[in-house]
Amino acid sequence: MNSVASSGIKIYQTSAAYTPAELNITTRNPEMQADWIPVWEELGLPQPSTVARELVQKRVGQLENDIAEKSREGDRIANISSGEKNVFGKIAMERYMRQGQSTVVLMAIPSRGLHIDVKIYSPEINIEVRGRLLK
Repeated sequence: MNSVASSGIKIYQTSAAYTPAELNITTRNPEMQADWIPVWEELGLPQPSTVARELVQKRVGQLENDIAEKSREGDRIANISSGEKNVFGKIAMERYMRQGQSTVVLMAIPSRGLHIDVKIYSPEINIEVRGRLLK
């Protein structure tokens, strides 16, 4: 409400309640894509899908061999009449020798590196002022 005093000065009356502004910040995660194809081609390596199929076939074959070996070990343990001494110790030693071997392959670093594409998005900042302006 406004009123006019006798001296011609306008006086305004308002509510002094404070209403803060609302700040909203929205962010998106960055995206990164790597193109390994030039590196694989230079090193003469197959595509990952081909390697995955080969590994599955290798593991299935290894599982079949492990089952057959367990079966042979069980037959050795069950055949008491053979007179084999320290069967359990020999089986443990054979397992250790069979599984304790490892293969190390050293490869050179390729001359061409992989192509990395990184996209970074700016945050979206919105400020909403609350309340109303007085006239």
